[in-house]
Amino acid sequence: MIVLLSQLIFTGDTLVDGTSVLAPFPADSVSYETGRLFILSVARESGDDLLVSTQWEVYTQVDLSTKALKEEFPKTFVMLLPPSSTLQSVTFVQRYFRGYSVPESLAYAYPDTVRLASLWVDPTFVGMVKQLQGVDVLSVIIAMKGWKDTTLTPVYDDPVADNRSLYKFPVQLIPGVNEIHFAPGGVREKATTFTTRYDHGSVPPAERASRFHNSELEQGCTTCHEGLPSADGGATMTADCSTCHKEHSLADYIHGPVEMKECATCHSWSAEKKAVVVEAGIPATCEPCHADKLAAIDSAAAPHAVASECMTCHSAHSSDRKHLLKDDTNKLCAGCHEGFELNHPVGRHPVRFKTVAATGEEISCASCHNPHGGTHPKLLMASNKAAEICAQCH
Repeated sequence: MIVLLSQLIFTGDTLVDGTSVLAPFPADSVSYETGRLFILSVARESGDDLLVSTQWEVYTQVDLSTKALKEEFPKTFVMLLPPSSTLQSVTFVQRYFRGYSVPESLAYAYPDTVRLASLWVDPTFVGMVKQLQGVDVLSVIIAMKGWKDTTLTPVYDDPVADNRSLYKFPVQLIPGVNEIHFAPGGVREKATTFTTRYDHGSVPPAERASRFHNSELEQGCTTCHEGLPSADGGATMTADCSTCHKEHSLADYIHGPVEMKECATCHSWSAEKKAVVVEAGIPATCEPCHADKLAAIDSAAAPHAVASECMTCHSAHSSDRKHLLKDDTNKLCAGCHEGFELNHPVGRHPVRFKTVAATGEEISCASCHNPHGGTHPKLLMASNKAAEICAQCH
Protein backbone atom coordinates (compact mmCIF):
# COMPACT_ATOMS: atom_id res chain seq x y z
CA MET A 1 0.00 0.00 0.00
CA ILE A 2 1.20 3.52 -0.80
CA VAL A 3 0.42 6.27 1.67
CA LEU A 4 0.93 9.77 0.35
CA LEU A 5 0.27 12.41 2.97
CA SER A 6 0.23 15.06 0.26
CA GLN A 7 -1.35 14.26 -3.08
CA LEU A 8 0.17 14.74 -6.51
CA ILE A 9 -2.00 17.24 -8.38
CA PHE A 10 -1.46 18.55 -11.90
CA THR A 11 -2.64 21.99 -12.97
CA GLY A 12 -1.69 22.02 -16.63
CA ASP A 13 1.96 20.89 -16.39
CA THR A 14 2.53 22.25 -12.89
CA LEU A 15 2.96 20.19 -9.74
CA VAL A 16 1.24 22.05 -6.92
CA ASP A 17 1.70 19.81 -3.88
CA GLY A 18 4.61 19.97 -1.41
CA THR A 19 6.21 16.54 -1.90
CA SER A 20 5.53 13.88 -4.53
CA VAL A 21 7.06 10.44 -4.94
CA LEU A 22 7.49 10.15 -8.72
CA ALA A 23 9.26 6.79 -8.65
CA PRO A 24 8.64 4.04 -7.67
CA PHE A 25 5.11 4.25 -9.02
CA PRO A 26 2.10 3.69 -6.73
CA ALA A 27 1.64 0.22 -8.24
CA ASP A 28 5.10 -0.76 -6.96
CA SER A 29 3.95 -1.66 -3.46
CA VAL A 30 6.09 -4.82 -3.60
CA SER A 31 9.88 -4.81 -3.98
CA TYR A 32 11.82 -7.88 -5.10
CA GLU A 33 15.34 -6.56 -4.45
CA THR A 34 17.07 -5.13 -1.40
CA GLY A 35 17.57 -1.74 -3.10
CA ARG A 36 15.19 0.76 -4.70
CA LEU A 37 15.77 3.99 -6.56
CA PHE A 38 13.57 6.89 -5.47
CA ILE A 39 12.83 10.09 -7.38
CA LEU A 40 10.98 12.89 -5.58
CA SER A 41 9.71 16.30 -6.63
CA VAL A 42 9.63 18.82 -3.78
CA ALA A 43 8.37 22.41 -3.76
CA ARG A 44 11.26 24.82 -3.07
CA GLU A 45 9.15 26.74 -0.59
CA SER A 46 9.42 23.67 1.67
CA GLY A 47 13.15 24.33 2.10
CA ASP A 48 16.25 22.80 0.56
CA ASP A 49 16.85 20.10 3.16
CA LEU A 50 14.91 16.87 2.78
CA LEU A 51 14.96 14.47 5.74
CA VAL A 52 14.84 10.87 4.49
CA SER A 53 14.11 8.17 7.07
CA THR A 54 14.73 4.58 5.94
CA GLN A 55 14.22 1.35 7.86
CA TRP A 56 16.67 -0.64 9.98
CA GLU A 57 16.19 -3.79 12.01
CA VAL A 58 17.99 -5.79 14.69
CA TYR A 59 17.28 -9.39 15.71
CA THR A 60 19.66 -10.76 18.33
CA GLN A 61 20.01 -12.53 21.65
CA VAL A 62 21.68 -10.98 24.72
CA ASP A 63 23.17 -13.14 27.44
CA LEU A 64 21.79 -12.29 30.92
CA SER A 65 22.99 -15.36 32.78
CA THR A 66 25.01 -13.46 35.41
CA LYS A 67 24.37 -10.48 37.67
CA ALA A 68 27.09 -8.46 35.92
CA LEU A 69 25.51 -9.06 32.48
CA LYS A 70 22.10 -7.99 33.80
CA GLU A 71 23.56 -4.76 35.20
CA GLU A 72 25.29 -4.08 31.87
CA PHE A 73 22.11 -4.66 29.85
CA PRO A 74 21.11 -0.97 29.44
CA LYS A 75 24.53 -0.20 27.95
CA THR A 76 24.37 -3.33 25.76
CA PHE A 77 20.94 -2.31 24.48
CA VAL A 78 22.13 1.20 23.59
CA MET A 79 24.91 -0.27 21.44
CA LEU A 80 22.35 -2.17 19.33
CA LEU A 81 20.75 0.99 17.92
CA PRO A 82 22.37 2.53 14.82
CA PRO A 83 23.51 6.18 15.00
CA SER A 84 21.04 8.88 13.90
CA SER A 85 18.12 6.54 14.39
CA THR A 86 14.65 6.51 15.91
CA LEU A 87 12.67 3.52 17.17
CA GLN A 88 9.55 2.04 15.59
CA SER A 89 9.11 -1.13 17.63
CA VAL A 90 10.89 -3.35 20.14
CA THR A 91 9.98 -6.88 21.24
CA PHE A 92 11.51 -8.84 24.12
CA VAL A 93 11.29 -12.64 24.51
CA GLN A 94 12.81 -13.80 27.78
CA ARG A 95 14.50 -17.19 28.05
CA TYR A 96 14.34 -19.14 31.30
CA PHE A 97 15.65 -22.62 32.05
CA ARG A 98 12.14 -23.98 31.50
CA GLY A 99 11.61 -22.22 28.18
CA TYR A 100 10.62 -18.90 26.60
CA SER A 101 8.21 -16.19 27.74
CA VAL A 102 5.35 -14.68 25.77
CA PRO A 103 6.71 -11.80 23.62
CA GLU A 104 6.26 -8.26 25.02
CA SER A 105 6.27 -5.38 22.56
CA LEU A 106 6.19 -1.60 22.33
CA ALA A 107 5.48 0.37 19.15
CA TYR A 108 5.88 4.04 18.27
CA ALA A 109 4.64 6.26 15.42
CA TYR A 110 7.16 7.99 13.15
CA PRO A 111 6.36 11.58 14.27
CA ASP A 112 7.04 10.57 17.91
CA THR A 113 10.79 10.51 17.09
CA VAL A 114 11.60 8.06 19.86
CA ARG A 115 15.32 8.26 20.49
CA LEU A 116 17.37 6.73 23.29
CA ALA A 117 16.82 9.61 25.71
CA SER A 118 13.05 9.17 25.34
CA LEU A 119 13.18 5.45 26.07
CA TRP A 120 14.70 5.76 29.51
CA VAL A 121 11.89 8.03 30.70
CA ASP A 122 9.17 5.74 29.28
CA PRO A 123 7.81 3.90 32.35
CA THR A 124 6.58 0.93 30.28
CA PHE A 125 9.98 0.43 28.65
CA VAL A 126 11.82 0.84 31.95
CA GLY A 127 9.48 -1.72 33.54
CA MET A 128 10.25 -4.20 30.77
CA VAL A 129 13.99 -3.71 31.29
CA LYS A 130 13.67 -4.33 35.02
CA GLN A 131 11.90 -7.62 34.25
CA LEU A 132 14.85 -8.65 32.11
CA GLN A 133 17.17 -8.03 35.04
CA GLY A 134 15.26 -10.54 37.19
CA VAL A 135 17.23 -13.39 38.70
CA ASP A 136 15.58 -16.18 36.65
CA VAL A 137 16.18 -14.69 33.19
CA LEU A 138 19.03 -16.40 31.32
CA SER A 139 18.89 -14.37 28.10
CA VAL A 140 16.58 -12.22 26.01
CA ILE A 141 15.79 -12.27 22.29
CA ILE A 142 15.41 -8.71 21.02
CA ALA A 143 13.64 -7.78 17.78
CA MET A 144 13.76 -4.07 16.88
CA LYS A 145 12.83 -1.91 13.93
CA GLY A 146 13.26 1.79 13.42
CA TRP A 147 14.32 4.56 11.05
CA LYS A 148 17.75 5.89 10.08
CA ASP A 149 17.82 9.59 9.23
CA THR A 150 19.68 11.14 6.30
CA THR A 151 19.45 14.76 5.17
CA LEU A 152 19.64 15.46 1.42
CA THR A 153 20.05 18.67 -0.54
CA PRO A 154 18.73 19.05 -4.11
CA VAL A 155 21.04 18.66 -7.09
CA TYR A 156 18.47 18.83 -9.91
CA ASP A 157 15.80 21.28 -11.03
CA ASP A 158 12.42 19.74 -11.80
CA PRO A 159 11.99 20.07 -15.59
CA VAL A 160 8.21 20.22 -15.14
CA ALA A 161 8.12 23.20 -12.76
CA ASP A 162 10.61 25.99 -12.05
CA ASN A 163 9.58 26.23 -8.39
CA ARG A 164 10.42 22.61 -7.59
CA SER A 165 13.52 20.46 -7.06
CA LEU A 166 14.20 16.83 -7.88
CA TYR A 167 15.82 14.42 -5.45
CA LYS A 168 17.21 11.11 -6.74
CA PHE A 169 18.67 8.68 -4.22
CA PRO A 170 19.03 4.94 -3.52
CA VAL A 171 17.33 3.25 -0.56
CA GLN A 172 18.28 -0.05 1.05
CA LEU A 173 15.31 -2.10 2.22
CA ILE A 174 14.87 -4.59 5.04
CA PRO A 175 12.88 -7.83 4.55
CA GLY A 176 9.16 -7.36 5.11
CA VAL A 177 7.30 -4.06 5.31
CA ASN A 178 9.28 -0.84 4.88
CA GLU A 179 7.91 2.59 5.78
CA ILE A 180 10.07 5.26 4.16
CA HIS A 181 9.43 8.86 5.16
CA PHE A 182 10.34 12.07 3.34
CA ALA A 183 10.11 15.22 5.47
CA PRO A 184 10.83 18.58 3.74
CA GLY A 185 12.67 20.94 6.05
CA GLY A 186 13.01 18.11 8.57
CA VAL A 187 9.38 18.52 9.77
CA ARG A 188 8.31 14.95 10.52
CA GLU A 189 4.64 15.85 10.98
CA LYS A 190 4.51 16.88 7.30
CA ALA A 191 6.30 13.82 5.96
CA THR A 192 5.24 11.92 2.85
CA THR A 193 5.29 8.15 3.44
CA PHE A 194 5.97 5.41 0.91
CA THR A 195 5.21 1.87 2.08
CA THR A 196 6.63 -1.13 0.27
CA ARG A 197 7.04 -4.79 1.13
CA TYR A 198 10.38 -6.39 0.32
CA ASP A 199 9.24 -9.81 -0.85
CA HIS A 200 11.14 -13.08 -1.22
CA GLY A 201 9.19 -13.92 -4.34
CA SER A 202 10.72 -14.31 -7.77
CA VAL A 203 8.89 -12.27 -10.42
CA PRO A 204 10.61 -11.54 -13.78
CA PRO A 205 11.23 -7.78 -14.31
CA ALA A 206 9.01 -7.63 -17.40
CA GLU A 207 6.08 -9.12 -15.46
CA ARG A 208 6.15 -6.74 -12.49
CA ALA A 209 3.20 -4.46 -11.82
CA SER A 210 4.79 -1.20 -12.92
CA ARG A 211 7.97 -0.28 -14.76
CA PHE A 212 9.84 3.00 -14.97
CA HIS A 213 11.65 2.47 -18.27
CA ASN A 214 9.64 3.43 -21.33
CA SER A 215 7.11 5.19 -19.09
CA GLU A 216 5.75 8.72 -19.44
CA LEU A 217 7.84 9.75 -16.44
CA GLU A 218 11.04 8.49 -18.04
CA GLN A 219 10.48 10.74 -21.05
CA GLY A 220 11.39 13.72 -18.88
CA CYS A 221 14.79 12.13 -18.15
CA THR A 222 15.85 11.87 -21.81
CA THR A 223 16.79 15.57 -21.81
CA CYS A 224 19.92 14.74 -19.81
CA HIS A 225 20.25 10.94 -19.92
CA GLU A 226 21.18 9.32 -23.23
CA GLY A 227 20.23 5.84 -24.32
CA LEU A 228 16.91 5.56 -22.48
CA PRO A 229 14.14 3.70 -24.35
CA SER A 230 11.74 6.64 -24.18
CA ALA A 231 14.05 8.53 -26.54
CA ASP A 232 13.20 6.17 -29.43
CA GLY A 233 9.79 4.83 -28.59
CA GLY A 234 11.01 1.91 -26.51
CA ALA A 235 12.93 0.25 -29.34
CA THR A 236 16.35 0.15 -27.66
CA MET A 237 18.19 0.85 -24.41
CA THR A 238 21.89 1.69 -24.38
CA ALA A 239 22.15 3.76 -21.19
CA ASP A 240 24.75 3.04 -18.51
CA CYS A 241 22.62 1.44 -15.77
CA SER A 242 25.11 2.27 -13.01
CA THR A 243 24.56 6.00 -13.53
CA CYS A 244 21.27 5.76 -11.66
CA HIS A 245 21.12 2.34 -10.02
CA LYS A 246 23.38 2.90 -7.02
CA GLU A 247 20.82 1.11 -4.82
CA HIS A 248 22.27 -2.28 -5.77
CA SER A 249 25.70 -1.38 -4.37
CA LEU A 250 24.68 -0.31 -0.85
CA ALA A 251 24.89 -3.70 0.86
CA ASP A 252 27.90 -5.51 2.34
CA TYR A 253 27.90 -8.30 -0.25
CA ILE A 254 27.59 -7.43 -3.95
CA HIS A 255 27.05 -9.89 -6.80
CA GLY A 256 30.08 -9.99 -9.11
CA PRO A 257 28.38 -8.70 -12.29
CA VAL A 258 26.86 -5.81 -10.31
CA GLU A 259 30.20 -4.86 -8.79
CA MET A 260 31.82 -4.94 -12.25
CA LYS A 261 28.88 -2.98 -13.74
CA GLU A 262 28.25 -5.80 -16.21
CA CYS A 263 24.45 -5.71 -16.17
CA ALA A 264 24.27 -7.39 -19.59
CA THR A 265 25.56 -10.60 -18.00
CA CYS A 266 21.99 -11.25 -16.84
CA HIS A 267 19.81 -8.48 -18.32
CA SER A 268 18.89 -7.42 -21.82
CA TRP A 269 16.38 -5.04 -23.37
CA SER A 270 13.34 -6.55 -25.07
CA ALA A 271 12.03 -4.40 -27.91
CA GLU A 272 8.97 -6.63 -28.05
CA LYS A 273 8.07 -6.25 -24.36
CA LYS A 274 9.64 -2.78 -24.13
CA ALA A 275 11.16 -3.80 -20.82
CA VAL A 276 14.34 -5.00 -19.16
CA VAL A 277 14.27 -8.81 -19.14
CA VAL A 278 16.26 -11.81 -17.97
CA GLU A 279 15.92 -13.57 -21.30
CA ALA A 280 17.16 -17.04 -20.34
CA GLY A 281 15.12 -17.07 -17.14
CA ILE A 282 16.02 -18.66 -13.80
CA PRO A 283 17.95 -20.89 -13.19
CA ALA A 284 19.44 -20.91 -16.72
CA THR A 285 20.92 -17.42 -16.23
CA CYS A 286 22.67 -18.57 -13.05
CA GLU A 287 24.11 -21.77 -14.54
CA PRO A 288 27.22 -20.41 -16.35
CA CYS A 289 28.69 -19.29 -13.01
CA HIS A 290 27.01 -21.72 -10.61
CA ALA A 291 26.94 -24.96 -12.59
CA ASP A 292 28.08 -27.00 -9.57
CA LYS A 293 25.13 -25.87 -7.45
CA LEU A 294 22.60 -26.54 -10.18
CA ALA A 295 24.10 -29.96 -10.88
CA ALA A 296 23.77 -30.84 -7.19
CA ILE A 297 20.16 -29.66 -7.20
CA ASP A 298 19.29 -31.70 -10.29
CA SER A 299 20.92 -34.86 -8.96
CA ALA A 300 19.68 -34.66 -5.35
CA ALA A 301 18.02 -37.83 -4.09
CA ALA A 302 16.13 -35.65 -1.60
CA PRO A 303 15.33 -32.49 -3.59
CA HIS A 304 14.24 -29.17 -2.15
CA ALA A 305 11.12 -27.96 -3.94
CA VAL A 306 12.27 -24.33 -4.32
CA ALA A 307 16.01 -24.92 -4.84
CA SER A 308 15.96 -24.24 -8.57
CA GLU A 309 14.10 -20.96 -8.03
CA CYS A 310 17.33 -19.23 -7.01
CA MET A 311 15.74 -15.81 -6.52
CA THR A 312 13.39 -17.11 -3.83
CA CYS A 313 16.26 -17.10 -1.33
CA HIS A 314 19.09 -15.21 -3.05
CA SER A 315 19.33 -11.63 -4.28
CA ALA A 316 20.62 -11.16 -7.82
CA HIS A 317 22.24 -7.86 -6.92
CA SER A 318 23.35 -7.42 -3.30
CA SER A 319 22.68 -8.32 0.31
CA ASP A 320 23.91 -7.69 3.84
CA ARG A 321 24.07 -11.47 4.34
CA LYS A 322 26.55 -14.05 3.11
CA HIS A 323 25.70 -15.97 -0.04
CA LEU A 324 23.52 -13.01 -1.10
CA LEU A 325 20.63 -14.33 0.98
CA LYS A 326 17.52 -12.17 0.93
CA ASP A 327 16.96 -12.63 4.66
CA ASP A 328 18.29 -14.36 7.73
CA THR A 329 18.55 -18.12 7.01
CA ASN A 330 16.06 -19.17 9.67
CA LYS A 331 13.53 -16.52 8.62
CA LEU A 332 13.75 -17.68 5.02
CA CYS A 333 13.06 -21.24 6.07
CA ALA A 334 10.27 -20.24 8.47
CA GLY A 335 8.50 -18.55 5.57
CA CYS A 336 7.47 -22.06 4.44
CA HIS A 337 8.17 -24.12 7.56
CA GLU A 338 6.30 -22.36 10.35
CA GLY A 339 6.75 -23.35 13.96
CA PHE A 340 10.45 -24.17 13.89
CA GLU A 341 11.78 -20.80 15.13
CA LEU A 342 12.55 -22.11 18.66
CA ASN A 343 13.04 -25.47 20.42
CA HIS A 344 13.90 -27.63 17.40
CA PRO A 345 14.38 -30.56 17.09
CA VAL A 346 13.78 -30.97 20.86
CA GLY A 347 12.71 -28.64 23.65
CA ARG A 348 15.14 -25.83 24.58
CA HIS A 349 17.48 -26.79 21.73
CA PRO A 350 18.80 -23.62 20.04
CA VAL A 351 18.18 -23.02 16.35
CA ARG A 352 20.30 -19.85 16.31
CA PHE A 353 22.41 -17.50 18.47
CA LYS A 354 24.88 -20.30 19.29
CA THR A 355 28.22 -20.89 17.57
CA VAL A 356 28.95 -24.27 15.98
CA ALA A 357 32.43 -25.23 17.15
CA ALA A 358 33.32 -27.11 13.96
CA THR A 359 32.62 -24.15 11.64
CA GLY A 360 32.80 -21.11 13.93
CA GLU A 361 29.48 -19.93 12.44
CA GLU A 362 26.14 -19.37 14.11
CA ILE A 363 23.81 -22.35 14.17
CA SER A 364 20.91 -22.15 11.73
CA CYS A 365 18.57 -24.43 9.79
CA ALA A 366 21.40 -24.90 7.27
CA SER A 367 23.61 -26.38 9.99
CA CYS A 368 21.57 -29.60 9.84
CA HIS A 369 19.64 -29.31 6.55
CA ASN A 370 21.00 -28.82 3.04
CA PRO A 371 18.93 -26.02 1.43
CA HIS A 372 19.81 -27.19 -2.09
CA GLY A 373 18.88 -30.84 -1.58
CA GLY A 374 20.89 -33.90 -0.61
CA THR A 375 21.03 -37.64 -0.23
CA HIS A 376 19.23 -37.99 3.12
CA PRO A 377 15.53 -37.60 3.97
CA LYS A 378 14.32 -34.18 5.19
CA LEU A 379 17.37 -32.60 3.52
CA LEU A 380 19.50 -33.65 6.50
CA MET A 381 23.28 -33.34 6.27
CA ALA A 382 23.63 -36.83 7.79
CA SER A 383 21.29 -39.79 8.07
CA ASN A 384 18.17 -39.35 10.15
CA LYS A 385 19.55 -41.44 12.99
CA ALA A 386 19.69 -39.14 16.00
CA ALA A 387 23.21 -40.18 17.01
CA GLU A 388 24.69 -39.21 13.62
CA ILE A 389 22.91 -35.87 13.50
CA CYS A 390 23.86 -34.89 17.04
CA ALA A 391 27.44 -36.08 16.62
CA GLN A 392 28.11 -33.27 14.15
CA CYS A 393 28.22 -30.85 17.09
CA HIS A 394 28.31 -33.08 20.20
